[in-house]
Amino acid sequence: MIQQKNGYSLVLIILMSTFILALLAGAMRVVTQSYIYSQEEYYYKLAQEAGEAGTAYANACLDANKAEQSWSSAPGGIGPLHPETNCKGAVTFPGNRYVFENSKLRTTFEVGDLEASTKRAALSAATAQISSVGRVEITNGSGVVLKTYVAVVKKSVTWPADIDATRTVSGTNRTCAILSNNVWCWGKNNMGQLGDGTTSNSNIPVKVRSVGDMRNGEIIDVFTAQHHSCVLTKSSTGRRIYCWGDNRSGQLGNSDFGGSYSAVPIEIKVVSPAAISDFSGDKISAIGGTGDTSCAIASGKVYCWGGNDRGQLGYGSPGSPGYSAVPAMINSGGLNRIPNNYSATKLSTGGSRSRTMCVITTEKRAYCWGQAKFGQLGVGPITGDNYSRATRVRGLEDVTDISQDGYWWEKDPDYVTHTCAIANAGRVYCWGGAGRGQAGSLGSGTPKKHIEPELVHGLPGVALQVEVGISHSCALMNNGGENEVYCWGNNEMGQLGANMEYKNPPDGIIWTYKPSQVKDGLPAGERIVSLSAGANRGCVIMTNKRSYCWGLNNEGQIGDGTNVDRISPTESLFLRPTQNRYIY
Repeated sequence: MIQQKNGYSLVLIILMSTFILALLAGAMRVVTQSYIYSQEEYYYKLAQEAGEAGTAYANACLDANKAEQSWSSAPGGIGPLHPETNCKGAVTFPGNRYVFENSKLRTTFEVGDLEASTKRAALSAATAQISSVGRVEITNGSGVVLKTYVAVVKKSVTWPADIDATRTVSGTNRTCAILSNNVWCWGKNNMGQLGDGTTSNSNIPVKVRSVGDMRNGEIIDVFTAQHHSCVLTKSSTGRRIYCWGDNRSGQLGNSDFGGSYSAVPIEIKVVSPAAISDFSGDKISAIGGTGDTSCAIASGKVYCWGGNDRGQLGYGSPGSPGYSAVPAMINSGGLNRIPNNYSATKLSTGGSRSRTMCVITTEKRAYCWGQAKFGQLGVGPITGDNYSRATRVRGLEDVTDISQDGYWWEKDPDYVTHTCAIANAGRVYCWGGAGRGQAGSLGSGTPKKHIEPELVHGLPGVALQVEVGISHSCALMNNGGENEVYCWGNNEMGQLGANMEYKNPPDGIIWTYKPSQVKDGLPAGERIVSLSAGANRGCVIMTNKRSYCWGLNNEGQIGDGTNVDRISPTESLFLRPTQNRYIY
């Protein structure tokens, strides 16, 4: 009996051992397969990461080449992109053949032609699809490839349209700009001044609604006056003017006095036979405006429309007619007045409640008309406070630029209109109100006006551009090959851009007749290409197409998304040219 029991136990042990060994063998196979699978997955993951590196490299090359392929079959391309090539596909970094390398494996990538792409045009976006082959090579440690793993990675890239600032202008409590052939405005909008179809204020730029040739043509120029703006367009059918904002004095020029304003641009109307002829085709060459008045140069002649309480229409007499809702030609002829055979080249603009207009003729002489009480016409002593005849500014030859602005307010003689011009071999002259030093020169700030042009001292180099605001002035100077901006006058809102707060001297500047350079806050290595000023602000555009503004910002006029006054140049962030977006 005992022998039988022991024999039964032995058989059971053998069976159990065999079963356990089978289980262990199965487990080993599972573990081995899992290990092999995990290794395979790891290598494919490495290949995918190498492919990702290729798409990132191709993306950087596209960004550097304005969204255009520069490698492989592209014009000038040499071959596909690899870690050792430049953006044309030429081997430039021979020691950088692999993305990653050790004794057992190495990874690389190859990027060929784009699979799909669209070129950017105006404000439309560009897109591209990059296809990159990532590769992992398993070696024996001596460079012999034992196995290769490959992964194809596809990525899309989009470039939102670069919004390039080409011109900025300042009106009362708002700023407008031409950006990539569209007009954008920001700031106050109670009378539709932003032109977006609403009356809602905005401290970031909003697009002016495009109508007519604003949609299909080229935006040539824009000006902003007190509460209205106008643009000049060009298309295959000719040049046209569109205006929006306040229309209580007919300054939109559409022959309509019924509405108090228009929140979208409307085309001006020409009704007189002379105007119809002069405004036809491509004969409109310039626009300008001030206060509640608009003007244009058509066929070399000046036409104005809007308010005329101070003679700013340039015809009739001050206050008669009180306004005109359609363009009419200014008067000409007479002693020291604009000659009958004149040909005009440039108009001044004023972003506030100025009632003065000026023009430059082909002889490079300046003529002004309108309010004259504070000497802002620069014509010397005249009878009366207003003048509706375009009269030559005294003592200036070779006039290349002119600007006027101001806030006509009898209660404060410091805040009166003034005018500045570049003349006589690139020097800056100012006249009119001088109570806050805005006309330069006389250090005491008195008398309160200059009735003739006075040279502004302390400006280095040759003047390229001059712009004035309510009670400050700025000039763009070429100083030894460098472009520099200098401002003088009132600084209560930081409009001098000199990085000094409104404090009593010597801690800061309330106002000054001495030009101060605007430089803090501007990007290093970039050149100033244009200047604008108006109301209580100044703006510059740099070579990188970015816009920087300073001064009053209570209605968001700076465009940086705040309502904080800026005492030094601050980037209008919305206007920053956008970089491409790499979509993972």
